[in-house]
Amino acid sequence: MFCNRRFLFALAALTSGLAGATSLDFGVSYAPAGGTLLQDGLLRIGVQDVQLGGFGLAAGLSSRALDASFTRSLVLPGLGALRLRADGAALYSGGLRGGLNLSGTAGPVALTLSGSAWNASLTRFDPLARWAEVAPDLRGSGAALGASARYRLNRDTVLNVAGTLGGQSSVLAQAEFRQGVLSYRLGVRAGQNVLGALAGATYADPDTGVTASLDALVGPETLGLNGSLGLDGALGEGSTARLFAAYEPWRTTSEVLRYGVHASFLLGAGTLSLEGYGGTRSGDVQSGGTGGTAGQGFGLKVGYLLPLGAEGSEADPAPAEEAPPQP
Repeated sequence: MFCNRRFLFALAALTSGLAGATSLDFGVSYAPAGGTLLQDGLLRIGVQDVQLGGFGLAAGLSSRALDASFTRSLVLPGLGALRLRADGAALYSGGLRGGLNLSGTAGPVALTLSGSAWNASLTRFDPLARWAEVAPDLRGSGAALGASARYRLNRDTVLNVAGTLGGQSSVLAQAEFRQGVLSYRLGVRAGQNVLGALAGATYADPDTGVTASLDALVGPETLGLNGSLGLDGALGEGSTARLFAAYEPWRTTSEVLRYGVHASFLLGAGTLSLEGYGGTRSGDVQSGGTGGTAGQGFGLKVGYLLPLGAEGSEADPAPAEEAPPQP
């Protein structure tokens, strides 16, 4: 539990930014782990897109921690786009996390550099974090560095390289080939406790809103499978639905089995989201160990995003980029 005085002070500071925010989000999460409802659950309220001195600010107050992120995007004439993001979180009970991400594009080239450090496991901030689609580092403390580069040879061919240095360092190199609604990937991943060839395919039809993806990583002592299915508009206009599953027994700092489902649809003046996650729950992961699975777990989340009617700012003009390959 946290101090009521700290909570009220933080809530007052958070609500003071509402005048400049464009949306307000609420969330309730629960992942049973043998504790009380308050110990295993999470209640969070946050504001998004608060403009402060040319930066975009998002901040949140939860029953466990305070979190905030700053972003700044610039379009450099003749060069390209540059985007900076810094984020951090602090537990009421003690524990910090912080990260920095810098990305930029120039013509056919896109580069990303990132770094993070922490002294408290991610699951202490969010009980559902262990089953995220992109495998998180669940060690109780540590640091990590990441880098990725993307080069577009032509309209239909993209080369990607991504690497991470941390609890389980590895490098991924792959080529992606696009043909209409289909794209194919071939590559290799090498690193600590992992060596294998990667093959995958994605189907994405903007007319129907259907996307499907499947990737396999196979090596002498390596196996990994990742799949997802998305259905935009299936629950009505403006709705989204997505399922994913990942089985990656080669990972030593993340859960080896993760799956989830997410659905959102318009409700009243905002958007309601329903989420469910599950997978392995390994006690050794949080300490960076490589021990076996301790059992299975699951979690649920209900969220609501309420636009506040504010117009967007011109301070963040950089266009959205394609997601780099997972390190």
